[in-house]
Amino acid sequence: MFLLSPLLTIALSLTSVSAHNCRCTSRSGCWPSDSEFQILASRVSQPLIRPVPPATPCYDSTTGNCTDVIASWDNSVWRSDQPGAAEFYNYETYTFPNGTVQGCYLNTTLGIPCQRGSVPVIGVDARTPENIQEAVGFAREHNLRLVIKNTGCVNHLFLHSSVSSRVCGR
Repeated sequence: MFLLSPLLTIALSLTSVSAHNCRCTSRSGCWPSDSEFQILASRVSQPLIRPVPPATPCYDSTTGNCTDVIASWDNSVWRSDQPGAAEFYNYETYTFPNGTVQGCYLNTTLGIPCQRGSVPVIGVDARTPENIQEAVGFAREHNLRLVIKNTGCVNHLFLHSSVSSRVCGR
């Protein structure tokens, strides 16, 4: 088996759990505690990651260099290296049922704050099959939506499949 070092990202929505087949979210009482995430972190080979929207440095300079973000914004290789980025930036936003949109836009002159949108809140940088097993088991045990961002050199899935705020259904 050839492992391309995928980045498994536990993607979570900002909406609440409303039915038995919906996934637990970061704003729900069922969300794993810090100590549960520390246990997961102790079972994988790399530190857990906390993805942020790729435009975040343009709102908060302590998170990176906005000039670099602007220069690389449309570069798919750069985007694939950013845990919080999708190949197409429109997939980083989230549209709520009432039509409001949440995201972090490169154009800071819009006067809109940088918000998470569909960017996952936590992830596992899986380097081994055991890391993948731990991440999948943790997601299953805590009823978390799991999405995979493959950062390998062969990517048969579009990178936007690595973001998700959908918590109900499959």
